[in-house]
Amino acid sequence: MDGNCTNPRKFSYQVLARATNTFSEKGKLGEGATGSVFKGTLKELSCVVAVKRVVFGSKYGIESYLPEVKILTKLRHENLVGLIGWSCNKKELLIAYEYVGNKTLEYHLFKETDFLTWGQRKTIARGLASALLYLHEERDEQSILHCDIKLDNILLDSNFNPKLGDFGLARPVEYEEESGYPTVLTGAPGYLAPECKKSGKATKQSDIYSFGVVVLQMACGKHAVENLQRNGVKFELKLVDWVWMKIATGENISAVADPRLGLSYDESEMEQLIDVGLSCANPNPDDRPSTMELIKMLKY
Repeated sequence: MDGNCTNPRKFSYQVLARATNTFSEKGKLGEGATGSVFKGTLKELSCVVAVKRVVFGSKYGIESYLPEVKILTKLRHENLVGLIGWSCNKKELLIAYEYVGNKTLEYHLFKETDFLTWGQRKTIARGLASALLYLHEERDEQSILHCDIKLDNILLDSNFNPKLGDFGLARPVEYEEESGYPTVLTGAPGYLAPECKKSGKATKQSDIYSFGVVVLQMACGKHAVENLQRNGVKFELKLVDWVWMKIATGENISAVADPRLGLSYDESEMEQLIDVGLSCANPNPDDRPSTMELIKMLKY
């Protein structure tokens, strides 16, 4: 990230709109749970940015989105997408992020012709664990729950280091008690911890569960949920359940490892990564490892 872009600041609406060529469809990078994202250039700072545009609706006003800005202004970690600045009026909120140009982990696992190497996958897993440790344990202020860890929200830089982004659903651990707004989860299918379907609330353990699904995806090269059909009956199969079934039936590691890797991985390391994923995705939240334990488990 350009040195001029390291200190978050408030911009005028016109500056960020102009940076994106008035939210040109040609520069649209994607659409997330809380808004559309556009590539732009802040010429006065010589800085390329990704600008998220959130238009307020009748159901959710500015108070629903300000936590994201408040959280991001205080976050500094090499494995988190950095905040450049923001602009807000009564109708919409614009958030300018550091632009990370090597696309998402989703893209590189499933859409890129060149697959991620085993070394790159290990680096990504460690980087994400480091980001999670920072959010959950290492900040002097409140611990932060990301609440939406998934492949689409993990960007890769030119060296394939991960940067966790899209904090639109993120909340401080104490958010519900302090604000009166419930921390209700709307996580992507396959990533949401089973206990959250009952409580509707985020915890550190639910973030760990989502991390575990991502780890299993990198190990196995499969989607979090697959739509299948058997004997004319359509059904969904979660990756976590598929891996558990394979392991329970005595299949060896090669049966669950991403076939695109061929033999270019260390079998003991693959076994350990899958063990990390399954430990994180344990159906009992109390049996999942802490973020500090994750760091130790990934030091292979």
